[in-house]
Amino acid sequence: MKIFSGKARETAFFRSSEDKEEYVKVFVLFLYLLFVSAASTLGRTAADALFLSHFDSSWLSKMYLPQSAALILAGILFQRFGNRIRIDRLLYGLIPSIALLGMMSRVGVGMEQTWVLPVIYVAFDVFNFLMVVCFWQFAAFMLDQRKVKRTIGLVGSGGITGGIISGFGLKLVVPLVGTANLIWFYSALQLLALAAVFVLVRLSGNPAVVFSETSKGSQASANAKAKKRKAKDKQGLFESVPHLKYVAIMSAALILSLTFVDYQFKVILKGELTGEALAGFMGSFYGVAGLLALAVQVFVAGKLLTRFGVMMAILIFPVVLLTGSIGVLLVPVLAMSVLVKGSDKVIGDTINSSVNQLIMFPIPPEWRNKAKSFLDGIVRNGAKGLAAICLMVLSPILPAREFSWIIIGLLAICIAAAIKVKGAYLKTLLSTLQTNSVKLEEAELDLMDPASIQMLTGALQSPDKTQALYGFRALRGLDGFDLPPHLPALLGHASREVVMEALTYIESRKPEGLEKELIALLTASDSRVKSQAILTLAAYAKEEELERITGYLEETDMEVRSGAIAGLVKHYGIEGMFRAIGALKQLLESNDDKERTVVAALFGRIGMQGFYKPLIPLLQDPSPNVRRQALRSAGMLQVPELIVYLVPMLGHAVTRKDAIEALAAYDEKLLLPMLDSYFGCEPAPVHLPKVFERISTLPAFERLLTFYPSSGFEMRFRLLEALNRMLRNVRLTEKQTGTIRTLIMQEIEYYWEFSERLTGLTTNYGDVAEVAEQHRSVVVWRIFQLLAFVHDAYAIRSVYANWKEGDARQQANAMEAMDQLLQGPLRIEMAKIMEVKRDAAHTHRTERQLERQLIWLNEQNDSWLRQVIRYAVNPDESAELKEHMERIRTLRNYALFQGLTSRELSDLADKLTPASATRGAYIFKANDAENSLYLVRSGTVGIYQDGVKLAERKEGESFGQAGVLVRRGREADALAEEDCQLWRLDSDDFYEVMFDRSSIAIEMMKLLSRRLRSVLSRQRAAEATNSDEDQVNANKELGAAAMEVAAASQADGIDRPDSLLRRVLVLQKIELFSHLAEADLLLLAQMVDEVEYDAGETICQVGDYGDALFGIIEGTVRIHRDGMTLANLAEGDCFGEMAIIDSGPRSADCTATAPTVLLQLHKDQVFSLCFQNIEVLRSMIQVMGDRLKGMAG
Repeated sequence: MKIFSGKARETAFFRSSEDKEEYVKVFVLFLYLLFVSAASTLGRTAADALFLSHFDSSWLSKMYLPQSAALILAGILFQRFGNRIRIDRLLYGLIPSIALLGMMSRVGVGMEQTWVLPVIYVAFDVFNFLMVVCFWQFAAFMLDQRKVKRTIGLVGSGGITGGIISGFGLKLVVPLVGTANLIWFYSALQLLALAAVFVLVRLSGNPAVVFSETSKGSQASANAKAKKRKAKDKQGLFESVPHLKYVAIMSAALILSLTFVDYQFKVILKGELTGEALAGFMGSFYGVAGLLALAVQVFVAGKLLTRFGVMMAILIFPVVLLTGSIGVLLVPVLAMSVLVKGSDKVIGDTINSSVNQLIMFPIPPEWRNKAKSFLDGIVRNGAKGLAAICLMVLSPILPAREFSWIIIGLLAICIAAAIKVKGAYLKTLLSTLQTNSVKLEEAELDLMDPASIQMLTGALQSPDKTQALYGFRALRGLDGFDLPPHLPALLGHASREVVMEALTYIESRKPEGLEKELIALLTASDSRVKSQAILTLAAYAKEEELERITGYLEETDMEVRSGAIAGLVKHYGIEGMFRAIGALKQLLESNDDKERTVVAALFGRIGMQGFYKPLIPLLQDPSPNVRRQALRSAGMLQVPELIVYLVPMLGHAVTRKDAIEALAAYDEKLLLPMLDSYFGCEPAPVHLPKVFERISTLPAFERLLTFYPSSGFEMRFRLLEALNRMLRNVRLTEKQTGTIRTLIMQEIEYYWEFSERLTGLTTNYGDVAEVAEQHRSVVVWRIFQLLAFVHDAYAIRSVYANWKEGDARQQANAMEAMDQLLQGPLRIEMAKIMEVKRDAAHTHRTERQLERQLIWLNEQNDSWLRQVIRYAVNPDESAELKEHMERIRTLRNYALFQGLTSRELSDLADKLTPASATRGAYIFKANDAENSLYLVRSGTVGIYQDGVKLAERKEGESFGQAGVLVRRGREADALAEEDCQLWRLDSDDFYEVMFDRSSIAIEMMKLLSRRLRSVLSRQRAAEATNSDEDQVNANKELGAAAMEVAAASQADGIDRPDSLLRRVLVLQKIELFSHLAEADLLLLAQMVDEVEYDAGETICQVGDYGDALFGIIEGTVRIHRDGMTLANLAEGDCFGEMAIIDSGPRSADCTATAPTVLLQLHKDQVFSLCFQNIEVLRSMIQVMGDRLKGMAG
């Protein structure tokens, strides 16, 4: 497998100013750790020397246990109370205290207080432990976690350097100042460390944010109180940090092993050397080991971690120790023991130490400190105490060589735990990326259990249309359920849709005993119900009903006549066709749109394949309604000859949905081969993959996959969208997996090649560089989508979302999660792609080089990039293209479209039409059905309601969002106050573009959210200053916003059982989700959490970080701000959508006014599932409009 590296890649990027700022922090952290390490060495040396000079060596064995006990106690206390104080503030208090205590101990030593010596012997170890633990916790906040694998080796080298400097410095300083005065140097170094902390806090910018112990996500969860039924109890440390237990086992095993290794080393060394030779050897050993460790830390550790990853590096040290211990067992000589002990310094203090810090970085801050305190204070110190006891017991009875057996056993445990760490570590990483999620592919709904059947029966009998339809559709396909007894009630349902579905079912099944109810429906006032009742009655083909049905051929209502025609032709054979032929011929010759629509539906109702030719002109009818109905009939007939007429209709938004359904209704063995040729067309029908998605079988998946390599930019995007959704229903074969892996590597190679062609474009071809960068971003998206096919799909999507949109910590965790999910060259390539760097757009290139780059980019089958290049090279070549680019530049000036890319603006620019209005003329009036958006090119437009001016729109502003977004009647007047030149965007055109690009709909919602937040901010400011005028202006602005976007979302409620099925039934009640397909509803039901609140309990407050949307299952919720009620919501309503859209703080308080049960859906879940459906986007816009309208009062 090829690894794409070399000059092409290296020149594609350059170090940014952010890198320089990061390395300044790294340098200061290096100094900080150097001071801490040097102080530790001096303090430990002073404490040891002073203790040994006053006490017999037999006291040493007595000091192991109090030393370990003190460290364990310090660790416990730090774990419990340390996270209650912000780390920078903790250091501001801790470091001066340690320095002061050091000075006081020096005074005590000078006063010859002997009791001080055992105290400092223990205390200095505790101080050193606290300083090191606090350093790494502090560093975790300071370092950019996206770059930490590169920088942690440099930071860690500060500790090694400090040890080397202080070690050699002791030989020079002690003869001059004496041992006791080393304590003054110890305190001075602590104060230098404090100075480094001050500098780093200044560099951090905003300490309150940088050193916050609580992440946004956890803050939101805390605010929401998340009282889930399945997890009521508070999670413990091991549940919150899944890999911690394995790391603890590793750490304990390593500490025990290293203690025994140290014992072996000293015993073997003592047997070989004595006196000055021993001291000289020890000095040389530690000096050389320190220098080697420094070299490894600076030049090897970072590269090794980057290339092989944390989980591979974590095995290096225990494997080296294991190998060395086996060597000592076989060849117990000094040289072998030196190698084993040296590995502790050269590898243990460098690579292993870095790994131990890195595996703590992804943990959320509120758990990270507890985890590190647990490991450093309890596990490692406890292991040291246990090792001391073991040595006291075992050293008299075991020779040093035999300790190798114990070491080998301990290291085997360590390696086994290290292997287990990987899965748990990945679980920890993913838990920081996704919130309350499940594997959607495993969602299943068991409808056979009695509780589910009872629930569905209740839904079937519900007066609510949505509930009754869902219950009916589920139960009619359930073997063993007796549906006919429920059919009379369904035929009497208040909803026409329910009655129609029941009639259609009866027509196909013809259950006995329903003629009375069918005859009663023949007098129904609803012509569609009456028409279907006639057709259903005809399905029984009873001779006594023939005359009755024939009589309806004389009805004036087209629907009723069509029902009679369909019934006679379909169910009464030659006799029926003979009677209906005259009426049918009359309908076929009609020029009325409504009558032709009825005729189009008639062919599907008759269902005779041989009778399809009259449908062909109806599929090409100028009326959209006729074409849509003809498509539905074509889907029922499934005639191969009609396919050629159906495919082109995918290109029109008004017929696309019906065309997809019609084509997907065909037998796939017939359909798929006939669609192959369309992928080779130019331009290819980009919506054709949706047909395959609707079929969603393995053969359909395979066929789409084969078209991927030869497809262009836009088609690849559509193919991946479809393939991604098809994964729910297919299981990939080994062959397909191999094909996808090949495609991934091809896309990666293309990414680097494309990156090289971007170099230097910005200077002369800025617009081309912008569009090309968008193209490259899509290539990255394609790589992630393909990766989701062959790896854990939800994990890959979570990684992508957090890497693309998360903060620095989330991005770092995403990069580390990807590092664990992938292996081999693919892991290395993805690490390089995800690494935070900047495009080398400003690199100098010659004109000839730029020309070659433009030629290559022009050949990449991206039509929009091709147009931009064409315009950049020669702006005057095409007047049409020049005007199009001018329109795009114009759209950029409007706040409404500022979040859109030029590619998206291009689609909208095609739909703009010029308009004008003279002074005093109305552009539209209240209650007008006109539904266009207007952009002011010049002039001024006033927005009025009942003669009161609400707002004013000038050049560069827009008005009429309500018309284009929610297509409601106008609620205000728009009056030209000057002669105006406008751009008009009709709602149908806008939705046609938005249907293709949901990102546009999301940007529209972000605009509404920002506008609402701005209005709320003004209102609060007005209330704070008690200014009546400001309050009036704020209310006017809010009123204008409400007039522009208004809609309602209402639904009825049902009783609450506790199951997945019940969630499906409840979700259907919520307007926002009512457009989802049943399969999507099932997935959504498995994703959401149920949260309970008591009456008066706060759900969220103004200013809280919001990452969840809520739907009300039971109870009521009051939306309020500053004591003013903005809305009262009940069952079926939803709230919290603004925070989902723009990740901002909550704009209002939400309080349960009765015992309330909510469905809680997090942001990543909304975007991964709901926003794939254009109707959900539209509903979200309407809900936001409703919120604006309610607040306007």
